[in-house]
Amino acid sequence: MTKKRVLIVEDQAITAFDESEIMRELGYEVIGIAMSAEEAIIQSHRDLPDLILMDIKLNGEMNGLQATLIIQERDNIPVIYVTAYGDKTVSVSGELPIPNGIGYIVKPFNKEELKSEVERVLSSSKSL
Repeated sequence: MTKKRVLIVEDQAITAFDESEIMRELGYEVIGIAMSAEEAIIQSHRDLPDLILMDIKLNGEMNGLQATLIIQERDNIPVIYVTAYGDKTVSVSGELPIPNGIGYIVKPFNKEELKSEVERVLSSSKSL
């Protein structure tokens, strides 16, 4: 069985490294780290990962929500939003799309929480 391939989108290098290590420990292949939404759009289309861990608040012109909409429309890649902000902050804005193939986890998270959300999202995206 081949490892599922994951793209991490995170503008904080230490956090991106930590997320990479956790994903590797869980048995996933981290194919890259994008530091901006624009970079995520390019890398995801080029490399077609099985899953994207997407920070919502990113430096640059676009945020993770905007990038996800483009990625989902173009390539329909499952995404897990990873954010330091509670769901109240995001859901009040009405911006957070949560169809099948989309997950959400709040920092700080532990390995088991991430594992559970990754498995749920990958399982739900198979039925699309």
